[in-house]
Amino acid sequence: MAVNFSCQRRVEFCETDAAGIVHFSSLMIYMEQAEHALLRSLGLSVALSATSHSIWPDPVLHWPRVRAECDFLSPARFEDNLLCLVSVARLGSKSVTFRHLIQSGRTDIASGSMTSVCCQRKNAQSDSVGSLIGIEIPADVREKLNQFLT
Repeated sequence: MAVNFSCQRRVEFCETDAAGIVHFSSLMIYMEQAEHALLRSLGLSVALSATSHSIWPDPVLHWPRVRAECDFLSPARFEDNLLCLVSVARLGSKSVTFRHLIQSGRTDIASGSMTSVCCQRKNAQSDSVGSLIGIEIPADVREKLNQFLT
C-alpha cells in the first residue's frame, strides 16, 4: 500500500475490552481520526462552507459515509503506539474513498477503507433538517485530495 499521510496515537484504556485489547469499534474511530488529520493538513475539514471552504461556523458541505470496512489483522493493546496510515484510493466526481492501514511497530493491526460523498443540504433555507444531495467535489478540494491518490 502506497501511503502518503501518517499520524500516531497511543491506545487508551477506554478503547479496549476487559482483556486490554483494542475494541473493534475503536479501530474505525482511529481510521476516521487519521482521515480528519489528513484533511486538516490540507487546510480542509469535513465541515466546510461550500462557497469559501472555510471551516465552521457555516458548514454547508457535508461528507456522509456511504461505505466503511475494516479487516482486523492482529490485536493491539492498551498503551501500544499505533501508526495510522491513510491515502486516497479513489477520487470520484462526487465521492472519495480513503484507504487505511494501522500498525503497531512492524505489525499490521487493521486495514480498511471509508467512502464519503460530497453533499449539500437540499432546501437548506426552508428545511431545518436539510435533506442531503450529492454534488461534485469542488475543484480546489479535488486538487488537494489528488496529491494523496495512490
